[in-house]
Formats: sequence, C-alpha cells, structure tokens
Amino acid sequence: MKNKYVKINGLAFSEESDMEKLQKYARKGWILESIVGGFFYKLRKDKPQNIIYNLDYQTEANAEYFAIFKEAGWEIVVSIGNYMHIFSAQAGTKPIYTDCESEIDKYTSIRDLTRKGALYSSILGIPIIGLLVVSLIEINPIYFIFLGLLIIDLFVFVFVFNFMPFLSYNSRIKKLKKDGTRKDKKISNKTWWKINIVFGIIILAFGIIDLLDKNYFAVLLIISGAIAIVSSYKKYKKYKYPYTNQ
Repeated sequence: MKNKYVKINGLAFSEESDMEKLQKYARKGWILESIVGGFFYKLRKDKPQNIIYNLDYQTEANAEYFAIFKEAGWEIVVSIGNYMHIFSAQAGTKPIYTDCESEIDKYTSIRDLTRKGALYSSILGIPIIGLLVVSLIEINPIYFIFLGLLIIDLFVFVFVFNFMPFLSYNSRIKKLKKDGTRKDKKISNKTWWKINIVFGIIILAFGIIDLLDKNYFAVLLIISGAIAIVSSYKKYKKYKYPYTNQ
C-alpha cells in the first residue's frame, strides 16, 4: 500500500492533536502529501522521518510569505484554498510563532474570515426562505427542493463551515489574551455547548416547520433538536462548573 487516508478531525478544533498525529505517522514512514476533499489527509509511504508539522492561516499568501517560512526551516506541504497552509520541518526547528501577540494575529484573520462566511451564507438563506414559503403556498412539489437548499445553506455553510470554526477561533483568541495558552482541551467545553445549542435550535425549528406541514418525520427532527439542546446544557455546566460532579 503506497498511500493511506486519515480523517481530519476538524482543524478549527483539533489543530494541535492533528499536527501531533501527522508527526507520529511520519515517524512510522507515512508522510503527509495532500488533503483530499477537505476531509482526509493523504499520506504517502516513505522512510520514517522525525518531522513536525505546523498550521498557519494567511489569506494573502505569496512568494515572499512562503520564503520567510522557508528561511526559518519550514517547507510548505499543502495549502487549502488560499487561507490555510500546513508546513513541515525537522524536529527541533523553532516554532513559526513564538509569542502570544503573533498567535493572536494568526487566529484573528481566520476568525474574521469565518464570521464573514457565516454572515454571507445567512444572507443567502433569506431569499431561499422566501422561495420556500412561496413554494409551500403555490408550487408544493418543489417545496422539498428549497427545503433541502435551506438545510444545506444553514447547516453546512453557516453552521459547520463557518459558525462552528468562528466560535473555536474566537475562544482561542480569548484564551490567548487571558493567559497565553490555547490548547484544544482547554476550549472544548466552552465552545461545544454553544455549538450544540445552536445546532439544536436549528434542527428543532426545521422539525416544527415540517410538523406544521403535517410531515410527521419531523418528530425525529424535534427529538434530535431537543437532545442537542439538553447536551449543550450539560456541556455548559462542565464549562461553568469544571470542578463539580454535576
């Protein structure tokens, strides 16, 4: 087997653990080659290497940008679009960012990008909602087409690709400003209770809309939404009262 495909856990939430995972694979002779479909790392079989990986965000990456990192010992491995870049270096190479302020700048740019993405995708949902209402009144057969488009827009583009990462990056920035750290585990409870409650409300809303249309499959959506909201409350308690057994 010349290639191996490893799932990306979500770089907005597991940046450090994913980079450590890639480092462990490199020690076994599986070297990062590319990213497939935005969901998988493609690794190639090679000799074991003691290399480390680091992720950076830059929406205006150019030759000068990559040259600066190369001079510091970091080689570009793969870029996602023109805003997310994974570099590799020999173990022991000085980290790309060595101070709190530069790390804050790193996450601020991607946080602002995801905030804009969530806003633009939400605005796109407004005419879809209008068409959904019209189709429900006048052209019922295409109602489910517009409903599907609205779900894709709100759930995938607003919620998954933009709002969830925005919450994570914003949490990292606040953590850095507060005490100079931003490890994944330190921000998970605070971030995930917000994500769960928004997800629950969206699913619950779709369930109620479908129930009004006498689509009784909506009962499953309502139950799923309620479960997500209850789960968010439990995560909120873990964040708010981390040293209790509640």
